[in-house]
Amino acid sequence: MKERSEGWIFGLTLASATTVLLSIRVSQSLLALACLVWIVFRPKPVRLPPYSLALIGFMAATLLSLGMSMDPGVGAPAIRKFVLFSMGILAANFVTTPRRAKLSYGLLIIVAAISATLATVQFGLGYREYLSTGALADDPTVLARASGFMGHWMTYSGEQLLIWCGAVPALAIMGHRWIFPLSIVGIGIVSSFTRSVWIGAIVGISTIALTIPRNTLIKLTIPVVLVILASAPLIYHRLAMSVEKGFGPDVGRLALIETGIQMVRDHPLFGVGPQRIATEFVGYYDEENLDTFYYGHMHNNLLQIAAERGLICLIAFVWFFVELFKGLLRLKGTRDPTLRFMALSALAALTGFLVAGLFEYNFGDSEVLMLFLFIVSIPFGLAARYDVAGAEDAAVGEVGPGNSI
Repeated sequence: MKERSEGWIFGLTLASATTVLLSIRVSQSLLALACLVWIVFRPKPVRLPPYSLALIGFMAATLLSLGMSMDPGVGAPAIRKFVLFSMGILAANFVTTPRRAKLSYGLLIIVAAISATLATVQFGLGYREYLSTGALADDPTVLARASGFMGHWMTYSGEQLLIWCGAVPALAIMGHRWIFPLSIVGIGIVSSFTRSVWIGAIVGISTIALTIPRNTLIKLTIPVVLVILASAPLIYHRLAMSVEKGFGPDVGRLALIETGIQMVRDHPLFGVGPQRIATEFVGYYDEENLDTFYYGHMHNNLLQIAAERGLICLIAFVWFFVELFKGLLRLKGTRDPTLRFMALSALAALTGFLVAGLFEYNFGDSEVLMLFLFIVSIPFGLAARYDVAGAEDAAVGEVGPGNSI
């Protein structure tokens, strides 16, 4: 019965992680169901990934910021989002075998490739529309970008980034048959025309490129490079918009940085309060171009947390990522190839996520956050199955009686 319930919980967790690429409502419903089955059956003691204490500190600091907010009622969504953190704990407890890890990446690659294909079609149709209207609002490289199954292009491209960075190292143990669908994901990143994701993808893969078999890396990148070359005029157009004087979205980003720093100066410990950036920004900003850019958040993870929740919460936020990096680096040095490459996959996804987060508040995107926690927590689940010196003590904590899983 315990083995059967464990298998059900794994299936529900994987289904939640996979469907986050298709529907946030379905994904979160499956996540809640996985947690419920886990609570009811408790097939084994709970194992906490090494970043858990830091994550608890982050949640406590968020609650403190909410308590000090001038309008705590509007900050409820930030607290409800704590439930999503269960995705990482579920992955660390139930993605515990090489078969489950490979199955997880396989399904993610397939669904991501389907989403990328849809987005590429959307881009083509959008570009045809743009050629007929010439309106900036119809430009699929700027303000009308493809979004796949998601409601916004930032969510779509953020998910594609995580799967691309995570799956590339995983190919070393999954085989070359996955090169084609993963190349489609890479092409989807190119056609997303999202600069932060481009940079995140390049840096994320660059950090682990030397660990990937050269033949695999060449076969994977050739189709992507060909698409980049074919899209060179459009890429130039996108980058040229970035330096065009008065381009609203980029002007807005600079204004947000300046205002965010001022918010931190005025509210250093607890911030302006969760979900109150937009309200406060209007009071700080006295220009008349508010309708030309989005100012609901800071477009930067670090500045967003500091301005919204204060420096105490920012310290906990950084602590979380430091602990995550440390835990994955320990596992990267193990001898088992599956665990080593899954740790590299998580490190690449983590790096890509953090780099993209310098230009976008991707930590606040529920779909991206859920997928991120699932991918980076897989190695901690695998660590429990391998006889790796110090892996269980150093990389995974345990709550509950006994030392077995």
